[in-house]
Amino acid sequence: MEMTATEPVVRYDPESDVLYVVAAAGEVARAAEVSPGVTIEYNDNGNVIGVEILRASLHAKQAGVI
Repeated sequence: MEMTATEPVVRYDPESDVLYVVAAAGEVARAAEVSPGVTIEYNDNGNVIGVEILRASLHAKQAGVI
């Protein structure tokens, strides 16, 4: 998947409750689920270029954000 952001972009899909942050432009070389429902995407250089959070509202409630 090719990322095309020059500045961080945040997208939220309320229907599927998924939050996605595009941190930098580039192609995803690998991804790692760092906790249940939270995946970090890296480019070839090992830099973070995206974060996907499934069940985002649940994570926000657990963190005390909402």
